[in-house]
Amino acid sequence: MNAWIKKTFVLLLLSFTPLAGAPVEAKIYSSFLARGEKVLLEVKFEGIEPDNMPAFPKMENVKIEPIGYGPSDMIPGRQIEYRFQYIVTSYAVGQHIIPAAEVVLGGVRHKTAPIPIEVFNPDDLIWNEVTAKPEAASEKVRYASVIKVPDKKIYQGQTVETEIKIYVPSKMLNSVVDWGVPEFERDGVAVWRYEASAVRGEVNLLGQSYVAISYGSTMNALRPGTVTLGPASIRLTYFKMVFDRFTQRLQLEASLTVPKYDFKVEPLPDGAPEGFDQAVGKFTLGTAIKQTNVIEGEPLALDVIVSGSGNLDTLRSPTLTDSTGWKVYDATASQRGDERRELNGVVIFSQFIRPLEMKTSIPSFRLVYFDPEEEKYKTAMSEAIPITMTPAILRSGLESSGAPQALPIPVERMTDILGLLNTGSLLLEEQADFSMKIIQIILILTALLLIVKSLWMRYGHLLERDKTKLQMKKDFQNVLNAESRGGLDFLRNAGAFVEKWLGNEIDGEIGEIVRERDRLCFQKDKQEADLPAKRRQQMLRAIKRGAFGLLLIAFLMPQARGEDVMAKATKAYEAAKYEEAAKLWLAAGPYSKLSADTLYNIGNSAYKMGSPGDAALYYRRALARDVSHAEARQNLRFIERKFGSITVTRPAYQYALARVSLETWYGGFQIGSWILLLAVLVFFATRPGNRLRICGLVGLILAPLIIIFTLLGCHYYPNDAQFAPLSKQAVIVGDKVVLYTDASRTSPEVIDAPPGSLAEVIDECGDWAYVGFATQTRGWVPIEFVKKIIPNQNPEPPKILKSTADGSSA
Repeated sequence: MNAWIKKTFVLLLLSFTPLAGAPVEAKIYSSFLARGEKVLLEVKFEGIEPDNMPAFPKMENVKIEPIGYGPSDMIPGRQIEYRFQYIVTSYAVGQHIIPAAEVVLGGVRHKTAPIPIEVFNPDDLIWNEVTAKPEAASEKVRYASVIKVPDKKIYQGQTVETEIKIYVPSKMLNSVVDWGVPEFERDGVAVWRYEASAVRGEVNLLGQSYVAISYGSTMNALRPGTVTLGPASIRLTYFKMVFDRFTQRLQLEASLTVPKYDFKVEPLPDGAPEGFDQAVGKFTLGTAIKQTNVIEGEPLALDVIVSGSGNLDTLRSPTLTDSTGWKVYDATASQRGDERRELNGVVIFSQFIRPLEMKTSIPSFRLVYFDPEEEKYKTAMSEAIPITMTPAILRSGLESSGAPQALPIPVERMTDILGLLNTGSLLLEEQADFSMKIIQIILILTALLLIVKSLWMRYGHLLERDKTKLQMKKDFQNVLNAESRGGLDFLRNAGAFVEKWLGNEIDGEIGEIVRERDRLCFQKDKQEADLPAKRRQQMLRAIKRGAFGLLLIAFLMPQARGEDVMAKATKAYEAAKYEEAAKLWLAAGPYSKLSADTLYNIGNSAYKMGSPGDAALYYRRALARDVSHAEARQNLRFIERKFGSITVTRPAYQYALARVSLETWYGGFQIGSWILLLAVLVFFATRPGNRLRICGLVGLILAPLIIIFTLLGCHYYPNDAQFAPLSKQAVIVGDKVVLYTDASRTSPEVIDAPPGSLAEVIDECGDWAYVGFATQTRGWVPIEFVKKIIPNQNPEPPKILKSTADGSSA
């Protein structure tokens, strides 16, 4: 479907949806206010400027004061966006609803959506005082902080707004350089990254003026019972003018803490109707299709549009009310960006269906959901879509009810990254590394080498020198030496070996050895005696049996540990604990031994936690391990398209070549060379008229074609080393990173570097790196925002980096 057609359908649908209010939007910059706190409310719309300022109905406990026009956005190619601003304040603790405001645009009346707010008692705030760094400045910051969620019944799976509120003295407002990104913990909830509001609130607390900074996001309850948000920490960066002999600007950092907040989540009530698939909120449903005149058996593409308020990010596709006679394919949901922090929105499911018989309409779609406001299950239905279907015609002129010939391969249509790879292969396996430069090697020797290598790959780990096993062998040798000497010395060594290595196996014969040692060797009035040789042999056999079992377990432990790490990391990933999942995968073994699948999963975790730069970095690291890793290459393309990353531009045919590994292309060349060699030898080894010469002739024809084809594949295979050596390649991992003309933030800016951009590290100087892009653009960038694909040391887990300018020289 064309983009403008899809947009038209969405706007038509939203014009009838009071939850969305597409033409006119009302936005408040904080939904949780301390008593007496002032917050900004804006009414925004595009098009004709109205004659009068939109007015909100008067409220008893909430004051809405208009302050005039706000700054208008003028974007080329779009209409001017007008803004009207209001100050909202209230002294009544509790929940309030700001009613809709009416706006007349071009003779058409529009209404904004109602806005819920919650006013809380500022006495609930927890006050703290922190010493800023460097501590030599003796600068103390007094602040208050709190985590807020709606004070109402919250159900499992329900998405609600949440905010982190920070209150600092108003005198600090103009000196703040960066409010920082909250680092927070959670248990039982999934929370998208908190984002600082662009507008600050004002409030008087304890007789002093304070500025309120709101970090907003949405939260989804994963399980019923008591869940926890926080504690959280926020790094506040600000400057202070110091007057000594000279006036200087001193940059300070203060780490602000936010206490945790526990609240209760209710389970969904019993009696869910058939078709309920964890949709919680309030939704409306619609469909859009481009073409209704179709041929029998021809796949149909349509969009199922879900709008409303609720768990839009985890929503599953609506289903057909009657799928009889239809082949229904899995739907793909549109990717939501920063709007996922909004409670209201739209999700578009791209759905493909194919009729298996003659049809006159597409059945309606159904979405069963739980409405937490009314506390009951509901069903949203779309309208059936009439279609005109023409029977498929064969070449003979007869009608056919069967499916037509296969359509061309569709264009890749991704709206999100691919999922995890639970292959269980956390670490790299040993790879065959045979030299293929000498093609004249005898085939028998080549096969022998392959057999030896395959046996080594399968059983070579049994020959590894393990310190634990060597120590066990050494201790057991001491037991054998003592056995040849006789006496109670053997019993002492045997008992020590059992206690050290078989301590969990002290029953039966093994336990009798320890008890006999204690009885004969640790008595005050004992006399030196000699154990019979038969008894010593019985003890040795018992110890050997026990030690053999221990060694067997030791051989199996590495695999079991790998499966355990995979299970724990996958569980953390599914619970939205993406940082923990990335740490588990990265700690599965030495970095040099991590498999491409493991690096790919770390990239997925980085993307989910809001760090697309680290995600692109680990996708490229996975490709460095395995150049044919299709999932990593596909996700990397998605990130580069979404964020506009600067990268090496390649034609489409090179991506088609990458679907087959480079080793496969080399292998094809070697096979072609062998065929050519054998075909030539056939003519020397046979007489004219021999049937084998027919095979030789076919080989002489096919071999050059195979060689030429595979050589072209090897030559044009996508290789970023043509841009820069792999050891110098790096990826921009920060958000809003800027290149400068010199190693200083006060230098002129060169270009913005989106996350995921591929760069070459040309030089390093202190905390700065001189990098270049494939676009022949070069500049200096803080070294923390650029990471090499081949790290110089074991890398740290991904984390969110934010580029900020402090106005000072670096």
